[in-house]
Amino acid sequence: MIALITGAGRGIGRAISIALAAQGIHTILVARSEDQITGVANEIVAAGGTATPLVCDITDSKSIIELHDETSRIGKVSILVNNAGIAPSAKIEDTIDEMWHKAMATNASAPFYLIRTYLPDMRSLGAGHIINIASTAALDGFSYTAAYTASKHAMIGLSRAIAKELFRSKIKVSTICPGFVRTNILETSIANIMTKTGKERGMAEHELGAMNKSGTIIEPEEVARAVLAELEMPLDPKGREIIL
Repeated sequence: MIALITGAGRGIGRAISIALAAQGIHTILVARSEDQITGVANEIVAAGGTATPLVCDITDSKSIIELHDETSRIGKVSILVNNAGIAPSAKIEDTIDEMWHKAMATNASAPFYLIRTYLPDMRSLGAGHIINIASTAALDGFSYTAAYTASKHAMIGLSRAIAKELFRSKIKVSTICPGFVRTNILETSIANIMTKTGKERGMAEHELGAMNKSGTIIEPEEVARAVLAELEMPLDPKGREIIL
């Protein structure tokens, strides 16, 4: 079994990659930073797993085709985890075109390109699983995150559409919507709060954690466990949406 994980070099992507590899799944680690994904691949191999790091700009559809050519030499991908994401923060009137387009390209267009490209692999295998890592912002919204929130709404819309399109197949679609996770994005959010309000770090982190379903900051490994749980869940013709 082969899984492809985007944004695999750190944070949630790293945790998911390590968790899948521990289950005996060959993990293909995709990101722009070669050093980061090579480091994660080395961790996996040292633990007895199998991993292949591949550098790719997933916002470019032509690069996705080239990525597929490379992964085809390994085999057909049956698990696709669209995890890579960016979270720009600004008032709506300060959200410049570049900020908007980058968020849409990374959080919405890239998953679309990857699903479109790898779906034939899953169809030929007779089964597969598409797992999109969205956000609670995909179900609601947060101040100063217009580009991020809109792009994550697009991702969940994509998930719902393909779940209905694939409901007669054995290809599962899951969307995991975490709240604030201990990642670089969280660090940026904490820094923004501290700068704008003068609050101490502990208070800023507490406020963000309180917005989560659990009431605390989510660890990347918790998201990874949710991914593993989804692999074991039965096919749902409507797709599955999990809020963390």
